[in-house]
Amino acid sequence: MNKNTLLISLSNKTEEDLQTLLSEPARIIRENGTVAFPTETVYGLGANALEDIAVSRIYEAKGRPSDNPLIVHIANLAMLDSLVLEVKPYVNKLMEAFWPGPITFVFKKRPEISNKVSGGLPTIAIRMPNHKVALALIEMSGKPIAAPSANLSGKPSPTSSRFVIEDMDGRVDCIIDGGDSEVGLESTVLDVTGDIPVILRPGKITCEQVKLLVGACEIDPAIQGKRIDTSGVAKSPGMKYRHYAPEADVHVFIGSSTDIVRCFYEQSINWVEREQKRVGIMTFEEDAIVLKHLFDQELLSSGKIRILTVGSFKEWATYGQKLFENLRQFDALGCDIIFVRGVEEIGLGGAIMNRLKKASDGKVTRI
Repeated sequence: MNKNTLLISLSNKTEEDLQTLLSEPARIIRENGTVAFPTETVYGLGANALEDIAVSRIYEAKGRPSDNPLIVHIANLAMLDSLVLEVKPYVNKLMEAFWPGPITFVFKKRPEISNKVSGGLPTIAIRMPNHKVALALIEMSGKPIAAPSANLSGKPSPTSSRFVIEDMDGRVDCIIDGGDSEVGLESTVLDVTGDIPVILRPGKITCEQVKLLVGACEIDPAIQGKRIDTSGVAKSPGMKYRHYAPEADVHVFIGSSTDIVRCFYEQSINWVEREQKRVGIMTFEEDAIVLKHLFDQELLSSGKIRILTVGSFKEWATYGQKLFENLRQFDALGCDIIFVRGVEEIGLGGAIMNRLKKASDGKVTRI
């Protein structure tokens, strides 16, 4: 695959510029091409959700298994009505509260909607993104846009156009640079086909928030536990296949700051001296300050040990924003193994650990 990819930058552009610059990507969508575009979660790789040939080009560009369902992005509720059979009353409350925003709802799809976009399932995953570029592109194309994350299948999701270019230049028709993603983690996916909503993929919007609005919410058993269940049918993107993984081997540790610092110090020295490996450490700023004083400065300056932070332990939003970027950066720095500080699965921590379980292939240790 060797396309001439059109690159469009929207940095420091006015609303009028936006309309002009998006006219070509909108045409590409209408003509069943592929466009990578920014959203508030991560960058998406989009194509016309109503045409099989367009959807097939997404799978081809990503190298994505065809039984892994896609999320369809819409700009208004009229598009939703054309795609789904039923919207239960409680879902209207959720849409009013969270759309546009980082939550995807799984509905029963209309029979005329192709199985290709749904991974062969009788359901369809739909989201209304909270990003002016994404919404404008959908509106201008006049098409609902199927869009998984704009990365090669299995790699960390892209939160910046530079990562999209790294993976997709020459594989897609157009890449839109809209700056860095605000959230950094893919959307919450919520099955709303039954009487009680069920989380299929955790994200920024939590089970607790859903419960507050509609009185109940469950978490699919397949995403609970140390290792995420990859058997059976993938009911949602991100459930079945290995995702978010850098080239380096990832190990996740959960514990107190004192235990984490001691573990990371001992493990890193062992891997550098005995195995002659380059080590990456991803942890909170508070831990990093201590670690930088413990390590011999030659190890740090030589690049044998690299430390990247995910903000303060007191506030986890930065963790979500930096997670995928840091995993990609460790690969760029040539790290062979990555030690990551995990978090408790409460609130946003559920989404963070979901991604880390997939990235580490279940290598999670509590110390």
